[in-house]
Amino acid sequence: MRAEERAADSRAGLRVLRFGRVSPLRSQSLWHAIADGVSAGAPPTLSFMRPESPYVSVGYHQDLGLVDLEACGRAAVPVYRRMVGGGAVYLDEHQLFFQVTVPAAAVPAARSDALTRLLTPAVAAFAAAGLPAHLDSSGEIVVGDRKVCGHGAGQIGRAVVVVGNLIERFDHAAAAALIRTPGDDTAAETLRLMRRYVGPEEGSSVDPVAFEAAAVRSYSHALGREPFEGELTVLEHGALERWDRRLESPEWLAGPSLRPPSSWQLKVRSGVFVTAAAASGEV
Repeated sequence: MRAEERAADSRAGLRVLRFGRVSPLRSQSLWHAIADGVSAGAPPTLSFMRPESPYVSVGYHQDLGLVDLEACGRAAVPVYRRMVGGGAVYLDEHQLFFQVTVPAAAVPAARSDALTRLLTPAVAAFAAAGLPAHLDSSGEIVVGDRKVCGHGAGQIGRAVVVVGNLIERFDHAAAAALIRTPGDDTAAETLRLMRRYVGPEEGSSVDPVAFEAAAVRSYSHALGREPFEGELTVLEHGALERWDRRLESPEWLAGPSLRPPSSWQLKVRSGVFVTAAAASGEV
């Protein structure tokens, strides 16, 4: 096949990027850089990576006050603000991340419709990994009523990104310890609900290799594109360095100016919240 034919096939295909274990910073900056690449004409991309150590990620509009920064510092757990939405989440090496990045023009304009289209292919991959999941009415990937995938979505430039994770097992105590709660009762209820609703049932066998292979097949079929093993473009390598600097910036972490909330609230999963009066800590 001639070089120009290979290039045409690449533009028509689904680029697959496998990064393996990466630093917490790179597990965020890589997919931000890919969004810049897809915005500039790189093909739709399915990427995989796993953070080599724990960290906390907060959504673009998330109040940073929900995170106990002192506890994070003591535990040497970095905190990063991402460009897509959602709340504060605890991430570690027991979670395989996947991201699907496509041109914004390729998905429905309605956010809920776009999210459904780009999350539905992942459901088959969860089943292949040993988790009989489904997409519930709230747009959450669940087994029964337990969330087995945290996800976020947003538009970066001219690309739409949906990020998700295969939760192999979840350290509820470590996650709860890094949340700033208004009282001991709230902290205890947060941990109880996390144990009840987040991650697969204890003892579940999860196969990340099968998940990755099935995700490639499923997204290739859903997008109508042949998968090919790719690499970052020159533009994306440059964008990666810029995103590294931005995500480590204290100004970026501080986030947009927000009105102080009248009450404390933590989302555990869709439809499940811990709420307390900020002053009293009463649940």
